[in-house]
Amino acid sequence: MVAAGTRVACHHHRLPSPRDLCHFVSIDTSLTPLDNTPRRSIIEHSWRRSALSGVHPDDAPPTNLADIGSADPLLDAARPVLDDAAIRLADTDMSLLLVDNDCRLVSRVACGAAVERTLDHLGAAPGVAFGEDIVGTTALGTPAEIRGSVAVNGAEHYLEQFKSVSCFGQPIIHPATRRLAGILCMTEIAERINPLAVPFVTEIVSDIADRLLDRSRAHQRRVLDAFQRAAPRRDIAVAAIGDDLQLTNSFAAQLLSPTDVGALRMVAADPGLRETVVPLTLVSGVDVELAVEPVPGVRGAALFRFRPAIEQPASAPAAAPTPAAARSVAITGEPGTGRSTHARSAAADRGDGEPVVVDVADELIAGTPPDIPGLVARARRDRVPLIIDGAELLDDRSVALLGRAVTQTVDGAPVIIVAGPRDQSGAGVAALLARCTTRIDLPPLRHRTSELAAIASTALRAIDPTLTLSGEATDALLCQDWPGNLSELDSVLHQAVSSCSARAARVVEPRDLPADYRTTSRAAHLSGREQAERTAIVDALESADGNKVHAARALGISRTTLYARMRALGI
Repeated sequence: MVAAGTRVACHHHRLPSPRDLCHFVSIDTSLTPLDNTPRRSIIEHSWRRSALSGVHPDDAPPTNLADIGSADPLLDAARPVLDDAAIRLADTDMSLLLVDNDCRLVSRVACGAAVERTLDHLGAAPGVAFGEDIVGTTALGTPAEIRGSVAVNGAEHYLEQFKSVSCFGQPIIHPATRRLAGILCMTEIAERINPLAVPFVTEIVSDIADRLLDRSRAHQRRVLDAFQRAAPRRDIAVAAIGDDLQLTNSFAAQLLSPTDVGALRMVAADPGLRETVVPLTLVSGVDVELAVEPVPGVRGAALFRFRPAIEQPASAPAAAPTPAAARSVAITGEPGTGRSTHARSAAADRGDGEPVVVDVADELIAGTPPDIPGLVARARRDRVPLIIDGAELLDDRSVALLGRAVTQTVDGAPVIIVAGPRDQSGAGVAALLARCTTRIDLPPLRHRTSELAAIASTALRAIDPTLTLSGEATDALLCQDWPGNLSELDSVLHQAVSSCSARAARVVEPRDLPADYRTTSRAAHLSGREQAERTAIVDALESADGNKVHAARALGISRTTLYARMRALGI
């Protein structure tokens, strides 16, 4: 049996080797030119990605070991198939390498002393990562980038130390989920790969995929059994989530949105998940107590039961105000994120009188720069809050004076500073914000995907309490990037309300939205994990000013992988 991380050396009686039969099969495995310039376009593109990832041809093979426990399902399915392959490859001086979907080596079958020594020299140990962004072009990492099989002849390897071997690698696609489960690679010490490697590896990959499907069906039965035991309770919402399965009773189906299901899938995927009860607010705004129970014997699957959360008595006394209630507040965020509204709310919490509100942009347009000393004196005299909205537009002297004022606030007269994102502020404004006792950073709407449905529904009710959003209209809103944030959303909903009124409808449909907001894409149906991945990529692209090479490097992936994930996630 091939255990996780086990090296299998084959010394059986010699059977006909793939080399003896190579004339029966043909494949384009042409050698590269003597100057080592990649000849085939697939190799040339891979070399370019390798260089952009910062890999150098003279780099040493990797030695860092990663935890490969998550690859156990793949290894369990592959183990008997690799055992059989080891017998068939006896004394051929060939090897089979199995990596997981992150290109980390999980098993190695080496049939011959020479190839065994070579693999040791190349660092082919369980847990070592062979992604294209780490070792450049190989038949272990490149198939993950192109999502297809590839032969890499000796000189076509990007690292000099790998040029003594030739390889053929083929991805293992899970038949149920259609996700990349791993990659199988045949390696030999030669200038070019044996053509028989192609059908041989293809056969093994097919067998492993069949066993993955059998395991998936067995796991589905376990998830289904767990769901059926819990589902008869009609008074409780029940859901069962597996890697490739989602079950809900009618009560849960009414409560859960696609975003809620994505969040549950993230919980189920936690390898350290234990039976527990946690509070949860659904996208609809309903507060529930969520009982989580892992499905025994199934990785990444859990049973969920929902109960209405216990509400606190209405007569419960309010918490006593903290000493900081009368002190300074910094509220930052992009335009349209609700900064001004939040500032007025903070003023109401920290002072009794009507606040003094200064919109710096309006004052400058009117030709009357704000008199900061006079405004501070007025707020202190009247014991009311002072709101400075647009602090990033103030001159250096005014910013410096406010910096002193926020550290010397008077009871009943807090200073509330409203400004753009902190990471975009100049040195003076950044120092002013840092001096405030309380700092509140409002996230842009594109980073609040899980809340967007509830936010849109609330905003719509504020415009017209009789209207609701259809599921298709909600999906369309979820697909937008919302550079104008809440202000843009409010404008879109006002136009939708006008359209509904014109056709006397009570439900907002996609046709009621402005033309540019009607399209839906995969982004509306992403799982919670995919939503988090999408947000991380969007953030990296923003930080890199749209430079995809820099964004890919910051994310630790190749540019090709970044392009593929952007397409898949609707970016």
